Amino acid sequence: MKYFDNKSESFFREIRKVIIYKASSINYINNLRGTIPQLMNAIYSFEVVPESFSYKIATKTQNKNYLFELEVNFPLLDLSIETVDFCFDSFNRDDFAIVFQTNSDQLLFGNDREPIKVEFIDNKKLDNSGNDEYTIALSGKSIIKPKYNIL
Repeated sequence: MKYFDNKSESFFREIRKVIIYKASSINYINNLRGTIPQLMNAIYSFEVVPESFSYKIATKTQNKNYLFELEVNFPLLDLSIETVDFCFDSFNRDDFAIVFQTNSDQLLFGNDREPIKVEFIDNKKLDNSGNDEYTIALSGKSIIKPKYNIL
């Protein structure tokens, strides 16, 4: 018999960074093995405010096989013209792989066969509230179960 103690962890896990790679640099086999790519191969890296990070990986079935569906978004608070122009030019396509880094582990999602879409969404309110921001939205599907690597 397998026994589960089922008690909560003694620490709080929080997202710290989202690291983006070209999907072509992460092959399917390495993703299947859970091999985290070297940071020097990353093309973008975002520091994340944990309280504003929305994260969901849903487990679904398709043709009697499991499928994992990613839906993540977080605000981009740097509203400088250079950053906004760069993000509009760099994103809004689906050819990326993502590493989520928390204070205790990393998770790789996406590969050359199953790329992740990164969208850059204008959520400015222009209402004098000080709540203007852009949103980075990540989405995609994979048949590879997400694998966590301890830092």
